[in-house]
Amino acid sequence: MTNPINTFLHTLSNIALHNDHRYGVVFDGDFDWQNSAVFTFLQDSHTPSIFQIGGTPFEGVIHAPVKKGQQLLGRECQVLVCDFREQFDANGFSAALGSLVGGGLLLVLPPKFDASEDNESFGQRWLKRHFDKLISVSQHNEAGDVVQATHALPQMQSAPNGLDKFEQQNTAVELVKKVVSGHRKRPLILTADRGRGKSSTLGIAAAQLLVERHGFNIIVTAPSVKSVEPVFSHASQGLESCEVVNAAHIRHQGGSLRFVAADELLKSKPDCDLLLVDEAAAIPIPMLKSMVDIYHRMVFSTTVHGYEGSGRGFGIKFESWLSEHRPGWKGFKLEQPIRWNNNDPLEAWLFDCFLLGNDASLSESAVAELDGFSAEAINQLNLVELSKAECLANPEQLQQCFSLLVDAHYQTSPNDLMQFLNNPAIHLYAAWQKDECLGCMLVTEEGGLDCELIAQIQLGKRRPQGHLAPVLLANQLGCTQAATSRCLRIMRIAVSTRHQGLGIGRWMLAQLSQQTSQTDYLATSFGATSELISFWRGSEFEAVHIGHQRDQASGCHSVLMVKALNSNSQGWINQVQNHFERSYCFLVSGSLVSLETDMVRALLPKSVHTVSEFETQLVRNYVNGGNSYDAISFSVLNLILLSNDRNIGISDLLIAKVVQQKEWGTCVEQFNLVGRKRAEIQFRKDVDALLANLQCK
Repeated sequence: MTNPINTFLHTLSNIALHNDHRYGVVFDGDFDWQNSAVFTFLQDSHTPSIFQIGGTPFEGVIHAPVKKGQQLLGRECQVLVCDFREQFDANGFSAALGSLVGGGLLLVLPPKFDASEDNESFGQRWLKRHFDKLISVSQHNEAGDVVQATHALPQMQSAPNGLDKFEQQNTAVELVKKVVSGHRKRPLILTADRGRGKSSTLGIAAAQLLVERHGFNIIVTAPSVKSVEPVFSHASQGLESCEVVNAAHIRHQGGSLRFVAADELLKSKPDCDLLLVDEAAAIPIPMLKSMVDIYHRMVFSTTVHGYEGSGRGFGIKFESWLSEHRPGWKGFKLEQPIRWNNNDPLEAWLFDCFLLGNDASLSESAVAELDGFSAEAINQLNLVELSKAECLANPEQLQQCFSLLVDAHYQTSPNDLMQFLNNPAIHLYAAWQKDECLGCMLVTEEGGLDCELIAQIQLGKRRPQGHLAPVLLANQLGCTQAATSRCLRIMRIAVSTRHQGLGIGRWMLAQLSQQTSQTDYLATSFGATSELISFWRGSEFEAVHIGHQRDQASGCHSVLMVKALNSNSQGWINQVQNHFERSYCFLVSGSLVSLETDMVRALLPKSVHTVSEFETQLVRNYVNGGNSYDAISFSVLNLILLSNDRNIGISDLLIAKVVQQKEWGTCVEQFNLVGRKRAEIQFRKDVDALLANLQCK
């Protein structure tokens, strides 16, 4: 007797192959029936490559845990099984889905959804709504009868229209090669959604360059060696013969293509004729800037959407910097899919499910109104909290907010959406002008911890999840009151690109402060830059802690800033802020000596209000050629702090030499000075300018 489910799936598979599309199938039934249905299809399909995430692996599959779907990136499969019956992870799912090629099927064993909506989380409802949009096969009753539910089979499409699937990729390959043959200091940025052949473009171009140019050396860097496997695979395929040194190093005609990790690249600065930076948006921007300074022929490539967040945030920040420092840079976006055909239903479904589809561009009417938008108009805006129920009822509003967050924060990913929907402690606020979202914030409730737990936190024995600010303040600064108090931490804040600089972000924070009645203080923690420090200080937040390790994603040190909302919190905040200011100069000359100069300046304390005439005269003697640096260094530090208190500019050399206590040789190298003598001449001039400015004040 024929198995109707199997017959249906094989018919669907044939349609997928004909259309070069991917289709998703959800198996709705009990545990054993689901296993039997999937197992039977896999046994009969004779598919050469089957991947699975989650659950117990079926026979013959390549398996990865639910949260490790990234392990499948760069590889290809014809069937992807996703077992979400025990656990679901949006990032791992999104990543794994990129490995499924056109003509392939996604087989979903869905999470167990509660029968009653009252017992379901909003995240469960969201997922159920979107899984219901896929093709469903179900176990109809206990007798085992089966039916195909919800969707009819897709239509066979007419013959292909003759479109060259590789036309854009060929153009991109030529653009990569032009970076080598054209003027120096004109980098190329390739962007693409998944499945557009971005990594294969780099591999094909590398192979052609190795063939055409004897002794040509190419270095490729990326967040991990695993992520560049497709580059080396396509490069090897493009070479008739090559010496494979290892999985990330091949040689041909005296030249080579090899992988060097980003941190090692900046440390050892190896020579090369071309530097390829793959998945550039996952490399900290400060590191990318350093690469641009060192290497003059470069190609950056990055994914626009995916498990790791969005390349749009990367584009806004890095491309604007590049326009200033490398105005001849070129950009090219690969839009034509290679792994599957245009209008792939599964890609459209994924973008819809995790709000990856639309960028945060404004409507024509909003753009027209922007010219008349002023700082005064901000007060006409409304800051409203969007409840999770409202978000499910009006997904277009949620889409607008997440588009802003994706633009503003590289790390915003599919898991952030699910976390918001599932966690009742996380709230979404948005500022609206009519139907346009101009800004939004994700905030989370923290604190209110009991004294016994706090004692364990202070001893390093407990670290409860979901209380970042109170736990850090209790553990690192011993502040019990910060953990017993109620805190709202701003996780993300974003303003429409066209409305930035008008004060909307600060207005939203002020509104949040006024609207929050049950909260003692606000907090925020972020990978700090001098611009961000200035923004948060402008909203009366004070820095109270800086992390000693650079954040993996941003390459910056994390800073915790807080704002008191009542007198009780103001007391302990003054105490921890005072401790931070008193310890700051010690830290930046020790464990934080590698902190960027503008960051050191941004966090300088304003704690010295006077400098004695005795000290001032001592420094004047030094400026005029008397005494030594060691005799006046502490006095110059006091002058620097006094200048900061009075908002007087302080040179980078003074910051590096006095505040960070760097050696003269290090300063000479950092500021491109010609020897110590020249450095000290410049130093005396900068101290003299400091004295003159203080006198003017």
